[in-house]
Amino acid sequence: MCVVSAFNARGVLAGVLVGLSAAVAPAQFTPDVPPPPKSLFQVQAGEPPPVRRLNDSTPLPPPAAVGPPPATSMDTLTGPVLADRPLPGSVEDEYQQELQARRDFTRYTWRGARISFLPNSLLWEPALAVKKDPKMQFLATSLANYRSEYTVDTWIGGTQGLFRFEPEGADFAAQLDIFGLVQTRLSPDDLLAADYRFGLPLSWRWGWWQGKIAYEHTSAHLGDELILRTGRQTRSFAKDEVVLGVGRIIEDNLRVYGHVGYAFSFQVPDVESTTRNRLRYDVGAEWFLRCPTGWAGSPFAAANLEWRGDQGYTPNWTLQAGWLWRNPLRREGMVRVFGEYYTGRSPYGQFLQTREQFYSVGFGFDF
Repeated sequence: MCVVSAFNARGVLAGVLVGLSAAVAPAQFTPDVPPPPKSLFQVQAGEPPPVRRLNDSTPLPPPAAVGPPPATSMDTLTGPVLADRPLPGSVEDEYQQELQARRDFTRYTWRGARISFLPNSLLWEPALAVKKDPKMQFLATSLANYRSEYTVDTWIGGTQGLFRFEPEGADFAAQLDIFGLVQTRLSPDDLLAADYRFGLPLSWRWGWWQGKIAYEHTSAHLGDELILRTGRQTRSFAKDEVVLGVGRIIEDNLRVYGHVGYAFSFQVPDVESTTRNRLRYDVGAEWFLRCPTGWAGSPFAAANLEWRGDQGYTPNWTLQAGWLWRNPLRREGMVRVFGEYYTGRSPYGQFLQTREQFYSVGFGFDF
C-alpha cells in the first residue's frame, strides 16, 4: 500500500516538473526578435500609385523639387528686386543686360575657340604720353603764338575693337581694332593747325606681353585763320605707315613699351624721301593702378621718348604726372587730371621743324 502510494506521488511530481519545463522553455530558447522591414520594392509593390484615366481632368500634384540647395546671398547679386527680376536701372539690372549682350555678340568655332564682335576692351591700350595716340584730351600750355601767350592743344578720338579671337585653353588673344583722331592746336581764339589720323591695328595679348601691327595714316593742315592773318600756306604732309609695337606689364601696374614705324608712303616738306627719314622710334613707360580705383582714384606717371627720321632724330620728351580714376570694365573708363612737360620738335606736321618747350595742365579721357 505504501509502495503504491509512493509510486503515485513520484508520478505526480514528475508530471508537475514536465509541465513547468514546457511553460518555461519557450521564454528561454525563442528570442523576441522583430520582423525585418519591408524593402523599397516590397513597399512599392504593395502600394501601387494611383492610375490616372485618360478622361480624368483632375490636375496632378506638382513634382517634388530635385536639385542643389538654393543659393545664398554670398553667391547671388543682392539689391532691389521687382517681382522676379532686378529693379530697372539698378546695378544688378545693368549687369544682367551687359552679360546677355556679351553672349549675343559671341560665337564659338567647332574647335572651341571664341570669336567676339565689338569686344568690350582693348588688348593694346594707347599709351598715355604718346602724342599721336588716339584719346580724348585737353591741354592748356605755356607755348606762345602770334595771338596770345598760351596755346590750347586738343585730342578728339578713340579706338574701337571690332573682332577678338581667343583659342580654347590658351592664354592668348588677338583683336582687330579701328581708330581715328583729330589733333588740333588753338590760339585759343583761332585754329592754328590740325593733324588727322586713322588706323587699323591688329593687336595681341599673351600673358603679360602685348603687341600690335598697324596701318596708320597721318595728314597735317593749317587753320584758315592762320593762313588769312599770316599768309602762310599749307604744304603737303602725308604719311602711310606700318607700325610695330611691343609692350609688357611688370608687377601688375607698370607698363613698358616701344614702337617702330616705317612710312611706305612719304610726303614731308623739305625732307628727302629716304629709308632713314621714313623711320621713327619711341619707347616709354607708364605706372598706374590697373584695377578699379573707386571714387578715391590714384596717382599716375608716364614718360615717352621719341626719335623721328623726318626731324633728324632729335629726341622728343613727354613727361606726365597726376591723378586718375579708372574702371577698366567700361568704355572710356579712365579720367585723368595731370601736369605735362614737353621738349623737342613740334608734334604737328605743319610745324615739323619748330623747336618747342612748354609746360601744361590738362585732363584726359582714356579707354
